[in-house]
Amino acid sequence: MRTVRVGGFLSVLLLAGAAGCASKDKLVYENYSTIRANASTMDDVEAALGEPTSKLSELWIYERPDQHLIVKIEFDKSNRVTRTQWIDALGETWHDTSDKK
Repeated sequence: MRTVRVGGFLSVLLLAGAAGCASKDKLVYENYSTIRANASTMDDVEAALGEPTSKLSELWIYERPDQHLIVKIEFDKSNRVTRTQWIDALGETWHDTSDKK
C-alpha cells in the first residue's frame, strides 16, 4: 500500500515536470522568421511568439533583458504587420524589414 502512494506521488511529479517543459518560451528566431510584413496579423504574431511584454497601440515589444534580446512588431490600422525588428546583442543578430530593398 505504501509503494502505491509513493508511485502515485512520483507520477504526479513527473506529469508536473512535463507540463513545465511544454510551456517553453516561443520567442526564438525560427518563430519570428515566420512573420511576414503585409500578410501576418496580430493573431498570427501572438500564435508565433506568444504574449508580448508591452502593447503600445500599433507596436508590440518583446523583451528578454537576460538574453539582451528585443523584438519589435509594428502593425497598421487593420492589424497587419508593417515592420519587424529582431535585435539580439549577444547573438549579434539584427533583422529589420525596413532595411529590405
